[in-house]
Amino acid sequence: MRYTADHDFHIHSTVSRCCKDPLQTPERILQYAKENNYKKICLTNHFWDERVKSEAEWIEEHGYKYLTSVLPLPKADGLEFLFGAEIDMDYNGILGISPETLCKLDFVTVATTHMHLAGNTVKEKITSPEKAAEIWLSKIKNLLSMPLPFHKMGIAHMTTGHIMKERTPEVIKLLKDEALYEVFSDCADKGIGIELNTKTIFNSDEEKDILMRPYYIAKDCGCKFYLGSDAHRTEALNSAKENFERIITILDLKEENKFPLAR
Repeated sequence: MRYTADHDFHIHSTVSRCCKDPLQTPERILQYAKENNYKKICLTNHFWDERVKSEAEWIEEHGYKYLTSVLPLPKADGLEFLFGAEIDMDYNGILGISPETLCKLDFVTVATTHMHLAGNTVKEKITSPEKAAEIWLSKIKNLLSMPLPFHKMGIAHMTTGHIMKERTPEVIKLLKDEALYEVFSDCADKGIGIELNTKTIFNSDEEKDILMRPYYIAKDCGCKFYLGSDAHRTEALNSAKENFERIITILDLKEENKFPLAR
């Protein structure tokens, strides 16, 4: 059976400082889910846990008080609205969430490709695709080495412009098949979800082949996938379902490929 686009596990509201749309509220997000007949959605605002110390400078407005300010989430019959977060790893490999807080969240998506945040997720501005490819692999490997509840965690936007904007395909092209098979085999063993993000955009068949290659390999390794729009604005919600269907078709995904928490 074809993979059903019946969820969205990566959505931001106005609590995320980078969300500039005042209409992007939990109520509007719930409406989006109802309009598209989703079974589950998850609110994943940016978050850095105050319990976790880092040399990097993190935004105070992304602390736990702000994360929980949306609660309680609105409800609708037949639709589960999960409470989660998008978290980062700093340039020293420290994950921005404590075990205590992680236990309180339904789902956490981990951004390993926020390479534009110099002084935070990376030590300094990345100007080399080779360096970006090295960091791409090292952050995921570091994440997988941690004792975490991977059954309720995912890896966010692995091939989007967060890496090096229009140079992202150059970065992904540098990742060797052997290295990808190694890391995604570990992902499959640990049970962490792989995000299919609607911001994965390609302007040619060549770019499509480059940006989709990691997902084909992840599928071959037995990884499970969840859908994430990474929407920060209501207009992004309008095209999310269509973009999900596009990616599902490209990868020829079946229900058996779905991340268990998203079922």
